[in-house]
Amino acid sequence: MTRSRSTFAFCVHSLILLLCLTETTNAQEINLKRQINIYELPHLEVEIDIDADLTEDVWKQALKIDLNYETDPGENTTPLARTEAYLFENGDAIHIGFIAYDNDPESIRDYLTDRDKIWESDFVGIKFDTFGEKRKAFQFFVNALGIQADATQEDFRGDDSNWDALWDSAGKITDFGYVVEMAIPFKSLRFPQSSEPQEWGFEILRFYPRAFRHRFANTPVDRNISCRVCQFDRLRGFANAKPSESLQFTPTLVIGQTESREDAFSPWEDSGIDNEVGLDFRWGITQDIILNATLNPDFSQVEADAAQLDVNNTDSLFLEEKRPFFLDGRDYFNTLRNLVYTRNIAAPDYGVKVTGQSNGHSFGAFVVNDETTQMIIPGRLGSSSYSFDEALGDTSSENQVLRYSYDFGNKNTAGLMYTHRSADNYDNRTFSFDGNYWLDEFNSVSLQYIATDTESPAQMVDAFADETDLIVDPTMSGDLLVAEYKYRSRNWWADFSYLDIDEGFRADLGFIRRSDFNKWVIGGGHRWFPDNGNNGWTRIALSGDYDRTEDQSGELLEEELEMRFAVNGAYQSEFRAGAGIRDRLWYALDNGDLNPELYRENFHYMRGQFRPIGELELELFTEWGDKVDVDNYRIGEQFRLRPEIEWQINTHWLTRLEYNFVDFDAAGASLFRAKIINYRLTYQFDVRSFLRFTLQRTDVSQNQANYIDDVDAEYKSQSMQLLYSYKVNPQTLFFAGYSDGGFQDDTVSSIEKTDRAVFMKFSYAWQL
Repeated sequence: MTRSRSTFAFCVHSLILLLCLTETTNAQEINLKRQINIYELPHLEVEIDIDADLTEDVWKQALKIDLNYETDPGENTTPLARTEAYLFENGDAIHIGFIAYDNDPESIRDYLTDRDKIWESDFVGIKFDTFGEKRKAFQFFVNALGIQADATQEDFRGDDSNWDALWDSAGKITDFGYVVEMAIPFKSLRFPQSSEPQEWGFEILRFYPRAFRHRFANTPVDRNISCRVCQFDRLRGFANAKPSESLQFTPTLVIGQTESREDAFSPWEDSGIDNEVGLDFRWGITQDIILNATLNPDFSQVEADAAQLDVNNTDSLFLEEKRPFFLDGRDYFNTLRNLVYTRNIAAPDYGVKVTGQSNGHSFGAFVVNDETTQMIIPGRLGSSSYSFDEALGDTSSENQVLRYSYDFGNKNTAGLMYTHRSADNYDNRTFSFDGNYWLDEFNSVSLQYIATDTESPAQMVDAFADETDLIVDPTMSGDLLVAEYKYRSRNWWADFSYLDIDEGFRADLGFIRRSDFNKWVIGGGHRWFPDNGNNGWTRIALSGDYDRTEDQSGELLEEELEMRFAVNGAYQSEFRAGAGIRDRLWYALDNGDLNPELYRENFHYMRGQFRPIGELELELFTEWGDKVDVDNYRIGEQFRLRPEIEWQINTHWLTRLEYNFVDFDAAGASLFRAKIINYRLTYQFDVRSFLRFTLQRTDVSQNQANYIDDVDAEYKSQSMQLLYSYKVNPQTLFFAGYSDGGFQDDTVSSIEKTDRAVFMKFSYAWQL
């Protein structure tokens, strides 16, 4: 593609795809092999305490639903334990009660954990497809002690457990099992604004972890249909759900003191006591349109990002988003390629966002000012992170995003997106069209087209002037086109994709790490399920793929063939193994000149995990093979070992240790050895509070004689954090803690601290 025809291509691709999709809107429907059940949800004008006591008379009038199916590992078999669910709504909230019977209550995994960390315990829950899209759902889960977890689900994209809602729950162990009670306010949900009865898709679940992790449900799951939300039963009612123009104010107070220095030989600089007051605002304009705003927000990362290895790596690292303003409604901004990577927005002064949905139309928009502008610069062989330098001028930028999508037919979508970042002498814009269409219950196709225009300041152009593959010109433009086909059935799957990106493509608000290439991938696999669940394994899979990547001039960048094997079995065990060969373009040093050269890499890996007892999880990953030494322009040999252990010592204590070891040899000698430790020890006092110690350590030893450029023989870094947390809900909370960090290079003989801080954060959510 060339930029001269990008506008024309954008219009043509958009028009053709939209016409094709709308013309066949009613052509195919998902062919369920069973009748969807429709249940009437009772409306009962009553207020009750949420206390895991289901003896009140109101529960006798509630809708009762039994969980009659085990859907995993059994395939719609009879569950090993009986579960009853009771539902009603009172105009303000939907109430759900669970009675989870157990023949051996002593085997119930009733761990005290932080919110959203209940996945290894016994728990129950419910999912709602409130808009009837048959592809997205809100999820609410509670473990046997009443601890909450919530998430969103989107077919083919997976679960997002970072999403949080405000709701109530309670749980208790009994002599016959356990009881859970939930109340989910309508103002915490998004659904169509209507005074008429509605039908929501729903699924009720219980997870029963023993030798196997059993999944019980109220509906069977047809594994021959790749979508899951489309198989939900329906819940009719909600005509009395009170229209909500809910207001939520969350003031935040952050107090902290930080000391820092450049290195061990510099004096400490004290920031003094910093006091920051902020305010988050959330307004449910209607039940399906939400406005978020924030002033002087606290966007601090209270929980440290896990340490990652950044040695012999040509790409920028991906970090998860954990900040509430960006998490609320972020699924509205999802597209096939990541155009909105909000970790690029590091230090906002203010932010305003609106998201909504009505009659199949979804929209979202936000405007955020960022004091520190950072982005990812892509190239054909790698990428690099870049931030504006404060010494060279103003570092702030304005960031805007607009998103519109339309759901039509049966789970099909078409959408538009626009992103814009601007600052002094800097401007980056993207225009995107995307669509997804289901041909039937097995086959789907997806497409996205993106056009970009960029103006870069002189400081950025100068910073990349000597780079060979990371091109930054004063003005740039480029396009991206991606098309994907997927086939999914019970036993078979297949994929085909094509991706084409121009050299001048830059999506500075997104996370797209490569440019100047075209790539196609073809792959597939087969899975086997046992005839019964008593032979020690639950599924086996064999798969593989082939891909080829060329730059826009036709030069081969990469060609790869890979095979994979996987098996799941008893003790919640998983085993994965794979191997492959890859021809990869990098550079060779020839008489002082760097020239492109193809290197042959091979790789082998294995990963296994299991629970010898319910409280202990062991995991081991290992990888070995020939790999390019990117710093010294040659082939080398890499060995990687990553053991992990998670031990729920008792109801209160949890410890987790991850150790990552990499040994790299080249030219018959050691090049580097790297060790990374991520360690956590948590004491959970009760449902709301915990104390946690975190240690992160990196230790890299490098053979200076085997490097072309000068490097440190030793580099070490270490950070520690002690954190106390008291959390009523995701927005009403208190944190207090201490953290420090430091490093060691060849100028010092041990790790010297370079920063230390004490901090406290308090926020309280008022809902009106």
